[in-house]
Amino acid sequence: MSTITQPPSLPEPQVQELVVIPKGRHPWTVLIAIILVVIIVAAVVSFFVYGGNQQSTNDAYIEGRIIRISPKVSGQVIALHVDDNDVVKAGEVLLEIDPVDYQAKLDQAAAAVLAAQSAVEQAKAVVLQSDANVGEAQAAARAADTEAKRRASDYRRYAAMGTDGVSEQELETAKDAADAANDQREAADKKFVAAGAALNVAKTNVGTAQAQVTAAQAQLRFAQLQLQYTKVLAPESGMVTKKNVESGAYVGTAQPLMAIVPDERWVIANFKEVQLQRMRIGQPVEVRVDSLPDTKFRAHVQSMQSGTGSRFELLPPENATGNWVKVVQRLPVKIVFEPGQPGLDRLAQGMSVEVTVETRDQSGESAEAR
Repeated sequence: MSTITQPPSLPEPQVQELVVIPKGRHPWTVLIAIILVVIIVAAVVSFFVYGGNQQSTNDAYIEGRIIRISPKVSGQVIALHVDDNDVVKAGEVLLEIDPVDYQAKLDQAAAAVLAAQSAVEQAKAVVLQSDANVGEAQAAARAADTEAKRRASDYRRYAAMGTDGVSEQELETAKDAADAANDQREAADKKFVAAGAALNVAKTNVGTAQAQVTAAQAQLRFAQLQLQYTKVLAPESGMVTKKNVESGAYVGTAQPLMAIVPDERWVIANFKEVQLQRMRIGQPVEVRVDSLPDTKFRAHVQSMQSGTGSRFELLPPENATGNWVKVVQRLPVKIVFEPGQPGLDRLAQGMSVEVTVETRDQSGESAEAR
């Protein structure tokens, strides 16, 4: 019986799947979509990881001090030594006012001082003379008192003798002499009192004359100051701005003539009140200035104003109404620059800036506590 050998089975043919790309869609479109998704995810992660540690605002401006210059005396400007945007040093002469009238007042005040001092010397001389008169009057009073006592004693002795020892004429003569001596004593006493009163008046006149000297010296110092004020000096170093005076113009006391802007600068950033929770004194700040977009300035939080900006308006808002709507307020935060950075000299007051506060460090004092 023959064995029938079956032929070996052949493998089934494999069918290869083909990826069909929809018509109109290209591979680079899918790649771009993937890249966008990655970017969005990275942005979201960055926001949640770092966003809570930074607070930013573009409601911020460069601030500084402005020193307004006004004269303390009036007169005609005879010399103007500065112009707009000139840099001046403290104590430098900005302008000069005609000093002729003030020099005349100074000379007059000096002469008044000399006259008052001369009056004091005359009053002192009168005191010395009055004191001498008091001495003479006192001596005369003592002599008159002694003479009156002697005459009274003689009269009593004659009267005790009676008509046996002295004649009636001698007794009468002794009585007249005693009465005359007593009158002289009274007159001498009155002269002594008058001399003392004259001495007191002379001393009072010395005090009055010395007071006049003090008043004259005060007028002299005032005249000296007035003359000194004819030269208007720069109180601080800085740049001259807003000059509105020219040589030859007549200026009055307290009239604004120009302003000096010192080099000191800082930033006032108006943060929303909800941004202040993690803000602390001393936290680092990055400042970008619109006019210098490629420059980053280093700074730090210095303090925060005790009140929102609206509370310092001329008419603060009144919320006690029936139509009240809650509005998020902004509080000014003072930010100071770190010294020694290049480009600080190019910052001008009023420039717009954007600030970013790094709030990660919580070791400083709370800005709200200030």
